[in-house]
Amino acid sequence: MQSGGVAGKLANGWQLSGIVIAQSGFPFSVASGRDNSFSGIGSDFTDFLGGTATLPGNRSRGEQILQWFDTSRFTANAIGTYGNSGRNIIRGPGFLQADASILKNTPITERVQLQFRGEVFNVLNRPNFRLPNSTATSAQVGRITAVVDDNQRIIQLGLKLLF
Repeated sequence: MQSGGVAGKLANGWQLSGIVIAQSGFPFSVASGRDNSFSGIGSDFTDFLGGTATLPGNRSRGEQILQWFDTSRFTANAIGTYGNSGRNIIRGPGFLQADASILKNTPITERVQLQFRGEVFNVLNRPNFRLPNSTATSAQVGRITAVVDDNQRIIQLGLKLLF
């Protein structure tokens, strides 16, 4: 049911839309950082000491950034080996982003409309982190040091005349 007059022009013609992207974290490997295999390639893995390398997810965000996985479970690979930790044994941080838009079409005449558009990217203003440093010889091993590039909240408004 459409209302007429000024009230109808204010109340009718609204559209709301949104996009949500949710992804689990990408798997990654823990590299030795040394060429103990003497292969000349430099792609050795660490030796895994057993147990679980995943730390509890209920820690504060700051604690997770400082140590994403239990680095004490890994050591340099033995001389003459490629390491036993395997490929992609840990998962990195997940990704969540919500975008929303609101649109209002207001007829001016039979052939002319005025369109107002408001868009918000990253409505939740949630930081999405890149994979942690996973080279065992690095002083930053286990730490997250970067965020996804397009991570800030962006709000844009627009007015368009359609004819």
